[in-house]
Amino acid sequence: MDLKFLLYFSHALIDDDPHEHNKILQACHKRNVPIGLTGFLHREGDFFVQYLEGPEDQLNNAMQRISKDPRHTDVQVAIEGPLEARQLPDWQMGFVNGEQLSLIDVVGMRDGKLDIKSADPWDLVEFVLENADALSEQALVA
Repeated sequence: MDLKFLLYFSHALIDDDPHEHNKILQACHKRNVPIGLTGFLHREGDFFVQYLEGPEDQLNNAMQRISKDPRHTDVQVAIEGPLEARQLPDWQMGFVNGEQLSLIDVVGMRDGKLDIKSADPWDLVEFVLENADALSEQALVA
């Protein structure tokens, strides 16, 4: 099985509301677990950043579906490539709201918007993986 990863960002069209976010997580669990996708979703302000990994065909199909989702727009893949081993093998999907590491601290702001396009894509991957690790450690303590 060829593993692949990708990280995309998009502009959120839904309110920054925990109820709406839980709907997204439930849909992610329902769709992604059976097809072997793992990942992590970050919402900060008006932006989503999501890291996904899994079988290449399944990941490509998921991105086609994700790009048509009406809860966001301007879906742009920042980085993608082959993966030797999963980075998030125990996560089906996680979600943080900006209270953990701040995406703004990683990429900065320009004209009131996240300056994601000028960021190093690997910095974005590291950002998501660090947030996933922090949430995993918090869950173990709780």
